[in-house]
Amino acid sequence: MFCVWGIPFLLSDGNFAFSQEVTVSNVSFSMRDSDVVVHYDLNGPADGNYQVRLILRRESQSFFKMFPKDIEGDVGTGAFSGRNREIVWRLYEDVPHGLDGDDYYFEVNAALQRVEKGGGASWLYYVGGALVAGGAVVYFGTDLFKKSGGSQLPTPPLRP
Repeated sequence: MFCVWGIPFLLSDGNFAFSQEVTVSNVSFSMRDSDVVVHYDLNGPADGNYQVRLILRRESQSFFKMFPKDIEGDVGTGAFSGRNREIVWRLYEDVPHGLDGDDYYFEVNAALQRVEKGGGASWLYYVGGALVAGGAVVYFGTDLFKKSGGSQLPTPPLRP
């Protein structure tokens, strides 16, 4: 999140969104045949477009994070606000031999994306590019290379 003239913004996938409270609750999962079905509620503006991401975590290994790839349902980008949302993960497509242990849990992250009319974040790329180009002109346009003798390296000291 960053602020422009005191107005908070979120920047995600090149789109600006006004910062609003978005919460995910009641995350649970069950098995349906060989698929894992993750259930969740997304509390946020009903007309919002969301970026929803699924993460598999493990209680015994706090560093463990897996981002399931073979998933479908209320995940990715879309209008997912509401109760009883569902993500289906084809576990054995991503992990053919399954997972050892029983201390896994899912994290569902959601961010609101509301695209502003008039080009979204494209102006930010132009401003950033101009700053980088201006900095390069100042840096390379100075006498820095002349003061150091150009690109020649000094001679090494004599060996004892």
